[in-house]
Amino acid sequence: MSDKEDQDADVPGPSGEGASRGRMVRLDTVMSEGGERYDVLPLPSPSCEVDNTSFLPAGYKPRIPYMSIYSSPSRMIVGVGSSYLAKTPVKVKVLEAKRDSTYRNILYPTVYALEVTHGQFTWVIYRRYNNFLELHEKLWAYRTSMKIPLPSKSHRQRRKTRHGMSKEESKIPRFPKRPEMWVSTEAQNKRNDQLTLYLNAMLESPLYKSHHATKKFLEVSRLSFIQDLGIKGKEGLIKKRSGGHKIDLYVCGRCCDACEMFARWSERWFVVKDSFILYMDPNREKIKGVLLFDNLFSISHQKPSSSIILNNTSRSLMLDCGSDRQALDWKKAIEHCVKNTSDGLTESEIRLGSFAPQRPDSYAHWFIDGREFMATVADSIEKAREEIFITDWWLSPEIYMKRPMTQGDHWRLDKLLQRKADEGVKIYVQLYKEVEVAVGLDSAYTKRTLQELNPKNIKVMRHPDLTAGELLWAHHEKIIVIDQNVAFIGGIDLCYGRWDDHAHRLTDVTALLTQTQQGGTTEVDSSGQTVNPQTAAMGQSSTAAALGMFWAMTMGVVEHVSETPETPKIKEPPPTPEPAREGNRLKKLLSFRSRHKDRKSESEEPRSARREADTLNISTLGGGYGATNDSAPLITSKSSSGMSGRRSPSPKRKSTDTSARNGHAKEGRGANYLQTYQQMVSQVEKAGKSRLWIGKDYNNFIAKDLTNLDDPFEDVLDRMTTPRMPWHDIASVTYGKAARDAARHFIQRWNFTKIQKKKKGEDVPFLLPKSYSDEAFTLPPDLIHPEAVKANVQVLRSSSEWSAGICEVDRSIQNAYLYAIEKSEHFIYLENQFFITCRDNHQVRNSICEALYQRIVRAHNQKKNFRVYVVMPLIPGFEGDISDSSKSQAIRTVLHWQYKSINRGVGSLLEDLNQTIGAGNAWKYVSFCGLRTHSELQDKPITEMIYVHSKMLIADDRLVIIGSANINDRSMSGTRDSEVALLVEDTQMIPSTMDGKPYEVGVYATSLRRRCFCEHLGLLPSDYDGTKATFDPLTADAGLSVADASSEHFFKEIWTRIAAVNTTVYEKVFKCLPSDFVRKLPDAEEFSREALCETDVGAAREELTKVNGYLVLMPLLFLIDEDLTPGAITKEGIAPTDLWT
Repeated sequence: MSDKEDQDADVPGPSGEGASRGRMVRLDTVMSEGGERYDVLPLPSPSCEVDNTSFLPAGYKPRIPYMSIYSSPSRMIVGVGSSYLAKTPVKVKVLEAKRDSTYRNILYPTVYALEVTHGQFTWVIYRRYNNFLELHEKLWAYRTSMKIPLPSKSHRQRRKTRHGMSKEESKIPRFPKRPEMWVSTEAQNKRNDQLTLYLNAMLESPLYKSHHATKKFLEVSRLSFIQDLGIKGKEGLIKKRSGGHKIDLYVCGRCCDACEMFARWSERWFVVKDSFILYMDPNREKIKGVLLFDNLFSISHQKPSSSIILNNTSRSLMLDCGSDRQALDWKKAIEHCVKNTSDGLTESEIRLGSFAPQRPDSYAHWFIDGREFMATVADSIEKAREEIFITDWWLSPEIYMKRPMTQGDHWRLDKLLQRKADEGVKIYVQLYKEVEVAVGLDSAYTKRTLQELNPKNIKVMRHPDLTAGELLWAHHEKIIVIDQNVAFIGGIDLCYGRWDDHAHRLTDVTALLTQTQQGGTTEVDSSGQTVNPQTAAMGQSSTAAALGMFWAMTMGVVEHVSETPETPKIKEPPPTPEPAREGNRLKKLLSFRSRHKDRKSESEEPRSARREADTLNISTLGGGYGATNDSAPLITSKSSSGMSGRRSPSPKRKSTDTSARNGHAKEGRGANYLQTYQQMVSQVEKAGKSRLWIGKDYNNFIAKDLTNLDDPFEDVLDRMTTPRMPWHDIASVTYGKAARDAARHFIQRWNFTKIQKKKKGEDVPFLLPKSYSDEAFTLPPDLIHPEAVKANVQVLRSSSEWSAGICEVDRSIQNAYLYAIEKSEHFIYLENQFFITCRDNHQVRNSICEALYQRIVRAHNQKKNFRVYVVMPLIPGFEGDISDSSKSQAIRTVLHWQYKSINRGVGSLLEDLNQTIGAGNAWKYVSFCGLRTHSELQDKPITEMIYVHSKMLIADDRLVIIGSANINDRSMSGTRDSEVALLVEDTQMIPSTMDGKPYEVGVYATSLRRRCFCEHLGLLPSDYDGTKATFDPLTADAGLSVADASSEHFFKEIWTRIAAVNTTVYEKVFKCLPSDFVRKLPDAEEFSREALCETDVGAAREELTKVNGYLVLMPLLFLIDEDLTPGAITKEGIAPTDLWT
C-alpha cells in the first residue's frame, strides 16, 4: 500500500456499524504537534507537512529532556500541550478481551487488555467498554465546543488550530455503539478490531491525542515518557487519604488519633516509576508527594476491597482505587517495579544496614586537602547541564574554588553558581540551621546571598527548625551532586579555611602596597615574591578596605586630573569591592584618562563644579588600614597660604589666564599621579594573583573564631602576627549508580524538609530520583576524573527520624567501620577529627574502641603483626587558650573525653590493652599522632598544628571509608548528627608486600594511603605540584618505601622515629603546647620559658632542619594530673554530655 493509500484507509463512520464509509486523513499531515512542550528541536508550524522530516538531523531519536519535570505545569484542560515524544506515533493493540465471570458488571462484562506502544515505551492498560464510550463522548463534545466562539485566548487558539484542518481531517472516527451486552462471543473479535481501529485513528490527531480525556484513558501524563525517570509505569486517578507521615509535622507530633479521624480524601494522579511513586494535582499536574522505594517498602491489600496501603520508612499511605479489580491492578504494577526495576533498593537486608546496596564497577577517586577537591568540584559544576545538589554543614558563598585567583572572580563559588543558574541549571542547597548563640555559621546570610543570585533557579532550605529533640544535633554531611551522575562525598565543606594543599602554608602576607622603602627589609609571600614587611603589616586590617583604598585613590586621580579645584571631597568606594577585579577596574580608569589626555583645557569645559584631592581620608573606606595614617598625603602640594592639606575654594569668577595657569599646573600634577597609579595597578594585580586566602578565608579557629560573616573580605586576624591554621582533609568522588544513591539520599532529605517547612510552597519543588537503568545514564567521559579507578562502591549514612524523616535508624557508617576492623588482616589507618569511643561506658556507646581492642588482642594471641595508626588534631579546634583554663573550657571538655577513650582509665583503648596483653605492649600495635608544621614570619620561626579534619579509614590497602562522620557518638549513632560516607572496596589489584610477604593491594586504597604517608613523613619531592605527573605513589621510590604498613621496620624505624624526632625538635625550638612535659597547668609557664626561637634564632633554624614532614606524637600525658571535666556552673558543664560525645 502506498503512503497515500495508507493515509486514506477507511474507518467506520459516525452513523453506526455498517453505515456509509467516510475517509479519515491523518491530522498530522496538516497539523504538527505545535504544543509539544518537551521536544528538543523546533517543530514546523501547523500548516507544514509534518511527514517531511528533512529538518531533523540524521539519527535523531525523540527524547523528552529530564529538565521538563521543572516546567511550569499547565492546567489539564482540553487541547493544551502534549505529553508525548515528538514525531512518534502512539499505537494501540487489543491483546485480550476477557469476560468477567463474577457478573459484578452486567452492562460491561468484558475487560480489554490493551497494549500501548509509544517509541521505546510499551505498557498494558485494562479498560471496559464504558471507558471507551466515555472517551468518545468527551472528544465529540470537545469537537462541538470548538465551533462556538468563546471570548477566551486559549479557546481562540484552539479554534484557529482546528480551522486550519479540513472538515474530513477534524472528524472523529466512527465508534462502535452497539451495547456490549448484545455482542456475542463470536462477534467479540470484530469488536476488538473496531476498537483498535478507532483508537489508532483517533491518536493520529495531535489535537485529540493531547486531550486530557485521551491521556487519562491511556494513563499518560507529562512525566510518562521522560527517559531519565525510567519505565512507563502504571498511572491513573486514585483517591488518597491525608496523613500517615512517620515524622513530626503537626503541633501534636506524629499523626495522632484525632488527625486520623479528620483525615481528608482527595483525588490525585498517581505515577509509578522505577524506584518511586509520585502523585500530582490532576488539575495542574503539580507534584504533591513522592514515595521512595526502600528496604521497608510494602503494599498490602485485603480482598475484596478497593483499598491498598503503601508503606515505606517515611509514610503509610492509604489509597482507594475504586474497585477490587483496580486495586489488584495497582498492586501488581507496583510489585513489578519493586521486584524488577528498583535495582536492589528494596532488598530486605541490604549490606551493612545501609539504604543503598553496593555498586560494582563504579568509578571512584580520592582527594587529599582542599585544593584539588575544590578545583574538581568547580570544573564539574561548570559542566552541569541539569541539576546541582549541595548540602554542607557550613557554606561560604564567597570562597574561591581555584587559586591563585588569576581569572578574577570567575571561580568564586557564588559567581560560579550564578553563572550556571543563569544558564538554566537548577541548584538546590540544603544547609544546617544552626543554633546562632552556639555556632556562628550565619546560614541565614548564606541562604539570602545564594537565593538573591537567581531566585528562580537557586533554591535553599535550612533545617531543622529547632525543637527540644533537635537542639543538640546538626546536619554534618557534605555532598555535591552533579546531574545525579557525579557525587562528591567527604569531610570538606565549601567554606572558609578549608582550601589547602600539601604545603600547608602558615602565612599569606602578600602586601597590597609593595613599594620598597629605603633601608627596609623584605619578606617572601605565598607566591615566592618579596614584600616589604612595613607595608605588608597593613594587611592586618581588611583586604576589602585595602582594595577600597586603591579604588578611592584612583578615583581621586581621575577627578584631580580632569577637574579644577573647588572641593576637596573624594568619591567613596563601593561598599564591598571585589579584590580580584580591582586591577581591571583601575586599568579601565587609566585607559579612560589616556583617551582624554589631549582634550581642551579645563577652562573651556562647561562645568562649574570642579575639585581636586591631594589627600585621602582613609577613615571613609570602612575601617582602618593597619599602620596607615587616617589622612595620608599622596603628593605634597605647596600652597601660597602655607597650608599643606586642603586648598581654599576657588572664586566663582575666574579670568582666562587664571584658568589656563590652573590647567597647566594640573597637567604636571596629573602626570605624576598617572605614573604613581600605573605602578599601583600592577601591584594590585600581583596581590590578587599571589594571595591564596582572601579576607576571612585566612583564619585560625583556635586563635579567634569567625564573626561578621556577611563581610567576607574583611580580615579577622593580623596576618603579620598570627599564622593561619593549616587544614588537612580528605574527600572522594564517585560516578554512575553510586552517585545516584547519594543523590537519592539528598532527594529524600529535601522532600522531607519541604513537607515539614514548605508543604504548600509551590516555589520549592519536590525532587525526583533518576532511573538506575542503563539507558538513563548519559555520563560524558570528560566528567570522570582521569585518575579514577573502578571499584565496588557503597553509599553509607547516619540518619534517623529527625534528620531524614525515616522511622528506621540508619547507622551503616558505624557498621562499616566495625566490619572493616573485624575483617582486617594487617593494619587499620584512621584519620579523624575526634577519637571518642570507649569500652563498657554508658555515656559513650559506639563500638569502635571495642572492635579495635578485640582485633589487637586477637593479633597478640596469634603472634601476628597488626598495626593501628591514628592521626588526629593535637587539640580540638575550639577558640581558646589551652594554657588558661578559664579560656579553654570547651577544649578541655573534649580533651577529657578523648583521653578517656585513648589512655586514661578503665574503658580506654590503651589502658585495657595493657591490662590484657601486658603493660607496655599496646605500643607495639597502636600509634596516636598529630600533625604540625613551621615557617617564618617577620624573620622569626613560627609553628602551628595542622588541623586534621579528615574522616577516613583504610584497611589492608584494600578497603577505604571516606565521609563526614567523626569517631564519636554524634556521628556514629545514627540518631544524632546526620552523616554520609563512601565505602570503596578495590577490585583492581597490584602486587605489593605486607609484613614482609607478597600481598595483593588495591589501587584506590594503597595509592591514597601511600600519598598520605609520604606527605606526613616528608617524602614528597620538592617539585611536587599536586599532580600524578610529579609524584605517583604507586611507582615513586618514596611511595614504595611506605608500601609495607604492617612491618615492624616501617612501624618503628620510619613512622614512630620520624614522629618522635619531629616532636623533640618542636618542643625544643618553640616550647609549644600541648606537650607531655606539661602534666598540670602550672607547668605550662615554666615549660614555655626560654624557647630557642626566642633566644637564638640561628640555632632554632638549624634545629628545624631536622624536621621531616609534619608527623608528631600525640601528647597523651598532657594535663594528665588535671581534672579536665567542665565545672558544674560553667556552660560546658551545664550542657548535656551527649553534646560532647
